[in-house]
Amino acid sequence: MNRSLFKNSTVNGISFKFNKIIKPLKILLTNNKAKVGFIILTGMMVFGVLGQFLAPYNPNRYEFVRSMPPSYSHLLGTTVYGQDVFSQLFYGAAPTLLVGFSVGIIGTFISIFVGISAGFASERVNNIVTGIINIFLIIPGVLLIMLFGSYFLGIHQSLGYLPTILILVITGWAFGARTFRSITLSIAKRDFILSSMLIGESRLSIIFRQIIRAIFPVIISNFFFTAMYGTMGLTFVEYLGVGNLLQVNWGTMLYWAINNEAYLTGLWWWILPPSFMISILMFSFILLNFGMDEIGNPSLRRFNSKKNKKGDLNEHTEN
Repeated sequence: MNRSLFKNSTVNGISFKFNKIIKPLKILLTNNKAKVGFIILTGMMVFGVLGQFLAPYNPNRYEFVRSMPPSYSHLLGTTVYGQDVFSQLFYGAAPTLLVGFSVGIIGTFISIFVGISAGFASERVNNIVTGIINIFLIIPGVLLIMLFGSYFLGIHQSLGYLPTILILVITGWAFGARTFRSITLSIAKRDFILSSMLIGESRLSIIFRQIIRAIFPVIISNFFFTAMYGTMGLTFVEYLGVGNLLQVNWGTMLYWAINNEAYLTGLWWWILPPSFMISILMFSFILLNFGMDEIGNPSLRRFNSKKNKKGDLNEHTEN
């Protein structure tokens, strides 16, 4: 009897936690724009993973006919160096996504830690952290990338993925931290936070149980925008030629295409595919932000349900 009760309680607990995880995703996918963004982003991720194993040719091979237009054997043609464009596009998806997601995740975690700590700390600490945030906000990311890239080129080294991620995180976390700080300052003055402090709940518990839960949509939105910044930052680094140009990603594809004037010589199949994929990836991030309003603002869900009920009532009346 006790074992069955324990088993049932365990199953119920796991089911409850699973539903708490799945519920935001269900709400997110009720928004048509967010649904499209989620499908596109998922497709991009699958495309990137498969590209590491199923690329038809070695993306760095120089053994094909040069400047060949798209054909059955080369779906997106070849470059002026005799490389297969589709293999480069297929294989280069994963590094591009990896850099974008890495910058998004690391930058968002730093923003959360710094922003909430500043908003929930004393006035003196708040002022110090705010000053640090403002300093990082005025650091020119492009100039810093060019500086480090030039230094690596000067010592005959290349700016790899790890240094690129670190530079983009350093120049990309401050905006989110300022946003989280402002929101936390507002939430910290509300009655439910003050009540929790009066009953002796620890600050750490309040942050994780109440503040982070309240600003969860903003956190997800910040992740998407920081990931966009990371992806575009990598593209810009490679476009300037200060990255490792032997790496295969969508940024290096654009560099070599533009450097060889593909737009003037009619090699559209070399420059358009990476440009299109980067644009679609950015578009998916933007669409997903629309769905976050459904999670963060329950009144929108009530409005939609009322509108649906009203529509059903009208159909019933007409019938």
